[in-house]
Amino acid sequence: MERMPTGFNVHTGSDVQSMLEVMGLDSVEQLFADVPAQVRLRRELDLPPALSEWELMRDVRSMADMNSTVLSHTSFLGCGAYEHYIPAVVDAIVSRGEFLTAYTPYQPEMSQGLLQALFEFQVLLGRLLGRECVNCSVYDGATALAESCWMMCSASGKRRVVVAQAVWAQYREVLDTYLLPRGVQVVYVAQDPVTGMVDAAAMANLIASGDVAGVALQSPNALGLVEDVQAVALMCSQHGALLTVCVNPLLCGWLEAPGALGADIVVCEGQPLGLPLSAGGPYVGIIACAKPLERYLPGRLVGRVHDLNGQLGYALVKEDREQHVARDKATSHICSNQALNAIRVAIHLACLGERNFMRIAQMNAANAARLRELLTSIDGVSALRSGVHFNEFAVALPVDVATFCTRMRNLGIFAGVPLEEGLVGHGRGLLVAVTETKSLADLEAYVAHARACLRES
Repeated sequence: MERMPTGFNVHTGSDVQSMLEVMGLDSVEQLFADVPAQVRLRRELDLPPALSEWELMRDVRSMADMNSTVLSHTSFLGCGAYEHYIPAVVDAIVSRGEFLTAYTPYQPEMSQGLLQALFEFQVLLGRLLGRECVNCSVYDGATALAESCWMMCSASGKRRVVVAQAVWAQYREVLDTYLLPRGVQVVYVAQDPVTGMVDAAAMANLIASGDVAGVALQSPNALGLVEDVQAVALMCSQHGALLTVCVNPLLCGWLEAPGALGADIVVCEGQPLGLPLSAGGPYVGIIACAKPLERYLPGRLVGRVHDLNGQLGYALVKEDREQHVARDKATSHICSNQALNAIRVAIHLACLGERNFMRIAQMNAANAARLRELLTSIDGVSALRSGVHFNEFAVALPVDVATFCTRMRNLGIFAGVPLEEGLVGHGRGLLVAVTETKSLADLEAYVAHARACLRES
């Protein structure tokens, strides 16, 4: 076998010579002659010697073992990404080559399986979120919320959006990034200091002006509290404003879906529906809307259609994005979707079924209620607000929250997410999330370690 020249990982010497001849060159040096000498590296890269495959895997595993994960620690982290159990069948099905390697289904005659899977995703999420039209899909929950606010502006012709302040901080950043350069004014409404729900009177005063495209709120909100969607929906309809609700999809297995309560647009992060945490992504953003708003929906829509012979099939029926239409007519400048993750969501929901989905949602709510009760029995720990919570809740600690979380992490527990001082007024607020993966023993261990950490202060 011909020995590869130094600096080349793939091509043999004869490969290199053949390519040079086609280009009419005598050497690789001649190929790079136009690159200024002062920016060219004249030494070997400072890299360790090459490893065999098993040596490399050993080193990578060793580095991975240095991480603190939900496998090494008991996790009570939430704030938009949660540890849920994912049935093994989800990975088994989604790993099939038809799904894993599929590209955008522009040719329906070649993509019926993928198109049907995405159609089923739309149907399942429409039923879950309570709205007729579902896209498939956008990047994550934050972009779904931002896109929905632009939908309200496009549909109304107005450029003012009212947003509840108790939306996750990272979502607010994406909102500002999307909307402010488009000339949209984003007005944030504070939460009621007692209940933790949005200040309904302040919101009513804002939308009564008549120049508001719509309202956006999150439920459960950044304090873990369930908002009164029905009351806000009624308020919006009275003043001609649209309503977007960003929801934890599992909440729809415990309470009525926001779409059924009057929300015009319902968005969510699909991570709780069969997607692993994966250090922050990739996830999937889902938008469901009322039929009149379908024309403003970003992303793709798959429809069930008939061909000229009357044969039933599936096809992309809408994809008004910038690579297909004029830039100023595009509903969105997102030129990709999260189809594989959307299929994961569909498989996960289909495997669970309605009964098991509702059971898991109830387990989340019950476990969170139990831990909240146990934690607030500790001297100095109190519930931060009085509203109803679902699977995560906020408490006020008698110590600095960052110090408490560090001590708990050293004991093998991710205690929760510190709350913004601007949202709660101090640095002692903690958001704790509980899912079906936590046993009573896990909850009792959390409380025992919390007592010990608080005694250290």
